[in-house]
Amino acid sequence: MQLYFNLIIISIFITVNASAQEQWDLQKCITHAQKQSISIQQANLAIDQAEISEKISKHSRYPNLNGSSNLNWNFGRSIEPTTNEFVSSTFLSNNLSLNTGVTLYNGGRIKNQIQQSKINKEAAMQDAEDTERTLALNVATLYLNVLFAKDRMKIADRQYELAKTQLDQINKLIRVGSRPENDRYDIEAQITNAEQTSVQSKNVYEINVLNLKQLLRLEPSAPFEIVTPPSNLEVTDDPDILTFDEVYRKGLTNQPNIKAGDLRYESAILDKKVANAALLPSLTVGASVGTNYSNKGISIDGFDQVVQQSNVLIDGTPAVIGTNQLVPITSQSGYFTQLDENVSYGVGFGLNIPIYNRYQNKGNVERAKIGIESARLSTEQLKENLKINIQQALADARAAKRAYIAAQKNNKAQSAAFNNAQKRFDLGAINTYDYNNALTTKENADIDLLIAKYDYLFRVKVIDFYLGKPLNIN
Repeated sequence: MQLYFNLIIISIFITVNASAQEQWDLQKCITHAQKQSISIQQANLAIDQAEISEKISKHSRYPNLNGSSNLNWNFGRSIEPTTNEFVSSTFLSNNLSLNTGVTLYNGGRIKNQIQQSKINKEAAMQDAEDTERTLALNVATLYLNVLFAKDRMKIADRQYELAKTQLDQINKLIRVGSRPENDRYDIEAQITNAEQTSVQSKNVYEINVLNLKQLLRLEPSAPFEIVTPPSNLEVTDDPDILTFDEVYRKGLTNQPNIKAGDLRYESAILDKKVANAALLPSLTVGASVGTNYSNKGISIDGFDQVVQQSNVLIDGTPAVIGTNQLVPITSQSGYFTQLDENVSYGVGFGLNIPIYNRYQNKGNVERAKIGIESARLSTEQLKENLKINIQQALADARAAKRAYIAAQKNNKAQSAAFNNAQKRFDLGAINTYDYNNALTTKENADIDLLIAKYDYLFRVKVIDFYLGKPLNIN
């Protein structure tokens, strides 16, 4: 019963552990890497900044609106704002105002800045796409490295098992007297060498898996198992059929860094137009409304009629004459009453004519001209690099194809030779040295074929990258 229970626990552990080994194909690796990439996140932030700049440039066409308020405590002789008269007493005042203004003409500066901000945003988007595509190519490279290391590890393990099987065979022949005792030592040395190769290939595999995990930003201890493509994997694109002009033409249209370079050249041209606008007059219109309050402010509630007496001389005789006068009745004016009564409005135009600005405006124009030439040269350099990279990629792919075909032929021949040697060795027709030599040649042919296969596959994927095709391994 206890044994049955232990078997259940072991089977459950094996099932859970197997399910924990999450399967990763190339597309899943690329998608995960792009989601986790700090470089892509930074590129997306650059897009956000470009969008903000675009909004700012668009809103510069609209009128601005600003409000202000001042609270003052005045001492000594100063102008009382509600009466605009000098007073010598201390008083409290409060001013409120709204101001607005809009640019009517500035030499096309705003229009060009809006267009430039749109182009800069598009360039930032192309930069982000270029970062994503470059990361995808890097992931594909490491993914193929893992596949290669995994297949090489399988070959090493198979060779190790084959050497152990051969030891069993040679022991049987020694026991029946068909082989000398010292033949066992050669096979044991072969087993030791195969075991060492197996350990080394496993280490290489684990290092390549670690490199891929690091690019995917996975923890080193995270379960990870890549999907092995079918053994009959074939390359769909023949590099011998593709021409340089065809690949280069498509590369110019689908490579994001080329598009970004062209956009930055357009932006540099607009930057010069923006700089030229500073040499032209600009016209603005503005309006304002304001009011104020003072604790010395008064309001007239009515009038009293009083007799004002004056001493005069009539024919040399002193006399008193009374005249009727109206005397206003005042009271402290309220805060909101003063704000309502003291409202003032204003509107005006402003004309700015640049005459001399210490060479700043002209200097900006000269810098913009240099910026245009710099952007043009940068774009030309990108295109020249693309041309060189595509030429090299096509040459590498064609060479890899020839090497792969030759490796296939050699592997087929060496496999047949080894199978023949295996039969002859089992019959005792050849010695251990000749058998080991045939085995080593066969192992080298297997490894050479594996290297040629993945090198050819990688070279073709590089061409797919320039053709704008998705990096898939099916």
